[in-house]
Amino acid sequence: MQRSALRNKARSKPAAEKILLPIPKAKPRDTMQELLEMERLVSDSMSRIITVSADLVDREIAALLRQMLTTCGFDRCGLMMLTQDKTEVRASHACHGEGIAAVPETYTLRDLFPWTGENLLHGNIVSFSSLAELPPLAEADRRNYAALGVQSYLAIPIYAGGSVEFFIDAHHVRARHIWSKESISLLRLFGEVCANALGGGHDTRNEEVRLQFERFVSDLSVKFINVTADEVDREIIAALEQVREMFQFDGFGLISLSPDKGEAIVSHACYGEGIERSPEKIDISLRFPWTKERLLRGEMIHFNSREDVPEDAAVDRQSWQAMKVKANFSIPILVAGSVAYIIAAHDVRATRCLDEGLLLRLRLLGEIFANALFRCKSEAEFRNSCTEIQRLKEKLQLEAEYLQTEIICSHCNEQIIGQSAALDKVLRLVEQVASTDSTVLICGETGTGKELVARAIQELSLRRNKPIVKVNCASLPAALVESELFGREKGAYTGALTRQAGRFEVADGATIFLDEISEMSPELQAKLLRVLQEGQFERLGSTKTIHVDVRVIAATNRNLAEEVKKGTFREDLYYRLNVFQIVVPPLRERAEDIPLLAWAFVHEFNEKMGKKINRIAKSDMNALQNYHWPGNVRELRNVIEYGVIVSTGNGLHVRLPEGSGEEIARPLLMDEVERQHITGVLQRTGWRIKGENGAARILGMNPSTLYSRMQKLGIAVRNGQDGISP
Repeated sequence: MQRSALRNKARSKPAAEKILLPIPKAKPRDTMQELLEMERLVSDSMSRIITVSADLVDREIAALLRQMLTTCGFDRCGLMMLTQDKTEVRASHACHGEGIAAVPETYTLRDLFPWTGENLLHGNIVSFSSLAELPPLAEADRRNYAALGVQSYLAIPIYAGGSVEFFIDAHHVRARHIWSKESISLLRLFGEVCANALGGGHDTRNEEVRLQFERFVSDLSVKFINVTADEVDREIIAALEQVREMFQFDGFGLISLSPDKGEAIVSHACYGEGIERSPEKIDISLRFPWTKERLLRGEMIHFNSREDVPEDAAVDRQSWQAMKVKANFSIPILVAGSVAYIIAAHDVRATRCLDEGLLLRLRLLGEIFANALFRCKSEAEFRNSCTEIQRLKEKLQLEAEYLQTEIICSHCNEQIIGQSAALDKVLRLVEQVASTDSTVLICGETGTGKELVARAIQELSLRRNKPIVKVNCASLPAALVESELFGREKGAYTGALTRQAGRFEVADGATIFLDEISEMSPELQAKLLRVLQEGQFERLGSTKTIHVDVRVIAATNRNLAEEVKKGTFREDLYYRLNVFQIVVPPLRERAEDIPLLAWAFVHEFNEKMGKKINRIAKSDMNALQNYHWPGNVRELRNVIEYGVIVSTGNGLHVRLPEGSGEEIARPLLMDEVERQHITGVLQRTGWRIKGENGAARILGMNPSTLYSRMQKLGIAVRNGQDGISP
C-alpha cells in the first residue's frame, strides 16, 4: 500500500452521499441482535486500529474484514482501493466464504462495472437485493455480477483526501439479502475506520492530541453500545465537554434537525466559561440558507475566519457575525440514509486553523452519538410497542369474552318480536337515535326487553362492528364495581395481583351498556359523570389519565327522576344520561304481540328439547293475552318453556301462575318442574323408558334424549329396564 501518498493529498470537501437504488420496502433481514453485534465489531475495530503499528495495519484490516464477513453472514466483503486515475480497482483487502470464488485482485471499472463505478465516484451508495433491480443502463454490470454469482450487493464509497479513494463492498451469493439502512450506516463507518488507518494517520495538529482523541473515541464507542435511554443525553453532554476541553473550542454541540429540515435544535451543547450560549432553535432556512443546502447534500462546512465564507453565502456571513462567531465547522451526520444531526464547533475569541483530518475524526464522534440516540429511540419505540401490544391483547381477550356473551344472547333472542303500535313507536325511536353517538336512557319494567333495545341500537349504529360491552351494575359486588368499570393497576388493593383493563377501556371505540344504572353508588356516579363529560378516567391505583371514545346506553327499571328527588341519584348525572329516552312498554300494553312471542318461544324450545309442538288452543292463547304479566316478556318465556316441558303431544299445555300481582306464589324453577313431571311419567310406566307404553313415547321424546335429560336432572335410572344402564 502507498500510505504516504494518501497522507499527503490535498483535502477537499466530499460530495453528497446518496443511496442510488432505494432500499426495498420489504422487511430487512438484519435483526436487532445482528445490528448490535455489527456495532460492537465497528467499535472494536476502532480500538484495534489506533494501537496497531504501521507495518501491521494491512493484516489487522484483513482480520477485521474476515470477522465482519462471519458476523454479518456475507459471502464476500472487502475494502477496495481505487488507483490514482480512478480507472482500476485493487482488491487490496478482501475475503470470501468457504466454497465462494474470490473477486479478481485487479479489474477495470469501465470494462466490468461502468454504471457502478460512475455512481461510486459521484459519492452514491450502490445497493440492490436482486439483479432485477438494476436499471437498463447497468446491463454490463448485471452480466458481470451474474458471472460472479452475485444475488445481492452493497458498495459504499469512502473518502480520503476529499475524494473517493476506497469503497467497501459486500456480496450475497447463496441467497438474496435486503440491506437495512442501519447496517449500511455501520458498514460505512467500518470502512471509514479502515480507510483512515491506511490513509490518514497524521492529520491532527500533533501526534499526542491525535492519539489522545482517538483513544477517547475508541473508549466512547464501546461505552455507548450499552448506554441506556435514561443515560444517553447525560453521557453525550459529558463527552462533548471532554472534547471541547481537549481542543479548546468555545462552543461544541450536537444539533438535531426538524423533520422538515427547516429548523436546527441545539439538543446537546457545552460552552467555555463566559461564552454566550447559542439559541436553542435556529431557523436555518432563513439564517443559514447556503450552509443548509450543502449540509443536506452531505458536505462538511468549515471556515477558519469569516473572511473564508464565500460571497454567495452573504446571509450566512451576516448571521455568523451577529453571533460573533469567528471560526466554525459543521459536519452532517446521516441516520437511516438522510441528514438527521449536525456536529458543530465554533470559536468567538479567536480564529482557528482547522484541518480536515480533525473533521473526519469528529464525524466519527458524531456518528457514535447519532447511532446511540437512534438505538435508544428504537428500543424505546420497541418497548412502547410491546406495551401497546400487551394492552391490545388484554383488550382483545376481554372483547372475545363479550363476543361469546353476544353469541349466547343472539341464540336466546335473535330479534325484537312484535307488531303492536307501542312496540312500533319504540323501534322508530331506535332508528332515529342509532346513527348518532348520543347517550340513550332506556326505561321500563323488569323483563320488558331493555337489553334487546340496547342491542338493536348497537346493530344500527356506526359502531356495529365492535362488541357492545354489558355491565350489570346491580350484579357486581360494591367493592369491585369501580375496578370493573375503570380498571386497576397491579397492587391497587389486596388481591389485585395483575393489571386489568376496565370495561370502559375495553369499550373504547364501541358501546357500553350500563344495566340497572340506578344501583350505582354515589361515588361511582361522580366518576361516570366525568367519563360522560370529558371521556377520561384513571385506573384504580393509577394517576395516569386514560382517554376513551365510548357511546353510553343506560337502562333502569326505576323512575330516575324520583330517585333524584330522594337524593339517591345525582341530578347532574341524570341530565347527562337523559339525552334521549326510550320507554319500553310492559307486555300488558302490547297484548297483540303475545301470540307472536308465544310461537317464537315454542319454536325455540321445540328445537332445544326435540319436541314437535305445533298447536296452541284458542282458549289458552286468550288466557295468555288476558293475563297481566307482572314479569313481562321474561315471565311469558318461562310459562312457554314450562308448557313445552310438560306437553306430551303436539299441543302446548299452558298453565298460568296462580293469583295476581304481589299475591302470586313463587313458581317452581324449570328444572324442578321438569324433574317432577318426568319422574311422575316414569312411575306410571313402571320406569320403562322404551317401547309402546314407555315414558319416552308418552313424553314425545327420543329414548336417548330422555336418558340425557334424566342424567342432567339427577334422576337415577333403575337397572334392568329396557337394557339401558345408568
